[in-house]
Amino acid sequence: MEDERVVASSAGDPRLLSSTPHAPTTPYNNRLMNLPPPPGHPLATYVVQVPKDQIYRVPPPENAGIVERHREAAKNKGKKSKRKYSRYLICIAIVLLVIGVLVSGAIAAVYFIFTPKAPNFTVSKLHVKQQKQGSPPTYDVTLKAKNPNEKMGIHCKSDEDSATLTFWTKNLGFGDFPGLEQKPGDDSSIFAIKIHALKTKVVPPNVQKSISDKKTKRQISLKLKFESPLVFNVWFLKLWKKDMTVNCAFRVSTMAQGTKILSQNCKTKLS
Repeated sequence: MEDERVVASSAGDPRLLSSTPHAPTTPYNNRLMNLPPPPGHPLATYVVQVPKDQIYRVPPPENAGIVERHREAAKNKGKKSKRKYSRYLICIAIVLLVIGVLVSGAIAAVYFIFTPKAPNFTVSKLHVKQQKQGSPPTYDVTLKAKNPNEKMGIHCKSDEDSATLTFWTKNLGFGDFPGLEQKPGDDSSIFAIKIHALKTKVVPPNVQKSISDKKTKRQISLKLKFESPLVFNVWFLKLWKKDMTVNCAFRVSTMAQGTKILSQNCKTKLS
């Protein structure tokens, strides 16, 4: 007996059920499948039309292999790019290291060839000015500088009030270091530091007697200190910059007219 087919349709929702094994089973399908066949039409099967959103498809197995191959290719590409980036970083680090070693070696060679030495200072003169006894005096200290560097020039200039003059532990005043610029091996530079006494402090008695007593010479021991940044240069190149501190301890025959430097000891420190 040939199978008869009936297409179930409706005006509102044309959905049909099928008893074929490939059609998905839903409650709606079950209700339709339990309907009795039309009278006089013994049907063996039903043909059911199902909406597309209710059709479930299983991808073929070869699709999984394709996806897996794509994933492996993406992973391998990422690994290769990471390896390439790491190689670039290693190359850059090696180049920077080599440049650093070469620069350090060049600086060390220049340092040993042009060994920076601190300038030497000597006190050559002291002149004291005082308008009247007891007023704040002015101390002019003249120094001579020598640059011991035969291949390097020096340049230094201090900030305001970087020089001090003391008698024992008492500060006589402050002054400015005017600065100094010397060529290599120059030993003829002379400069003066002007020390101004503090108006709020009384001149120490021994210092005042040495200034006022013109008949009897009274020896006085003094200390001069000044600081300044010091730059070493070769031609127009500034090679090193250091902080310079100069301490000069000296003794004068008198602080009145006719002052003579009896002894002195100047030390220069670089840091």
